[in-house]
Amino acid sequence: MFGLSLRDMPRNNGESAVFNQAAAPTSRIRTSLREVKMIKGFCTGALVAFFVLTGAARAGQDPNWIPPLDQVARDKGEMAFDGCRPKPENVEPVMCVYGDPDSDRTVALVGDSHAMQWGPPLIKLAEQRGWRLVTFLRAGCPIAEVKFEPNCDEWRELAFEEIKDERPGRIIVSTSIARRYTLSLRGRPLSRRGSEKILRRGMTHTLRRLSTLPSLVRHGSRLKLIRDQVTAPFLPPKCLANHPDDPDACGFARHRKFGPGFDVVGATKLGLLPAIDPLQVLCHPHWCYSAHGHVVIYRDSDHLTATYTRTLTDWLGSKISF
Repeated sequence: MFGLSLRDMPRNNGESAVFNQAAAPTSRIRTSLREVKMIKGFCTGALVAFFVLTGAARAGQDPNWIPPLDQVARDKGEMAFDGCRPKPENVEPVMCVYGDPDSDRTVALVGDSHAMQWGPPLIKLAEQRGWRLVTFLRAGCPIAEVKFEPNCDEWRELAFEEIKDERPGRIIVSTSIARRYTLSLRGRPLSRRGSEKILRRGMTHTLRRLSTLPSLVRHGSRLKLIRDQVTAPFLPPKCLANHPDDPDACGFARHRKFGPGFDVVGATKLGLLPAIDPLQVLCHPHWCYSAHGHVVIYRDSDHLTATYTRTLTDWLGSKISF
């Protein structure tokens, strides 16, 4: 909650400061292991600008919320609108490239939609630092090596092979640790809490596999984990709509429901610390919030808005030492 700066807010001339259309990044999309095509992220800039410019004209809601509450669910960022994740029925990895496509400093972003939510600040960092940022993302699919769903499991294995082929020097990993990843054991469904031990073991396998790739740098930080945020026990945008004059009423406990999380447990076992903990900026010592000033933080119960994560670019950059 401490990273917001004035340059991330709308300017008086109507330009959206949260995403500059003229500077929209070029991204290369690999739709299969063989096909490569080029697209531009213009649609994302236009959509975010639309959020800001049309919000004040909407009646019946606080005109100052950014994005407007009736549009916040679509504030997913460039990687979502550039098609950087396969459809559920597909197993072939989809790779987007941001930053400098000719750079010899390749950084891979790996994970599910909770990794994708960090795309907006990572794209800005790639442009600032001269990275070639490549993405391997699949929504609703644990990056931990566990038996989950056939398409997810096949995608994960193909993605690992393609990451190896891309020869990244550094890797950034992030994953949901919330209720969605419930597993089965010998055909018997497990509860989410009962799945935790298997997820921790699977995450350790994944991080070991990624952190030992021969292309990774020999010195300095090789792999960075961005820990998952707290899941809100309600829909923050709906709460903000119901409490327009008292957004503090939409706070919730700073508590990860299933312990520290299988993500950081795996990183701890392999000595891949310190991890990046977004609770440092999303929450106070005991309480998390749905908005910071007029900027909405959560677009649903467990995803951050692209508008808000862009304001954390400098903070995130200070935690990533490459």
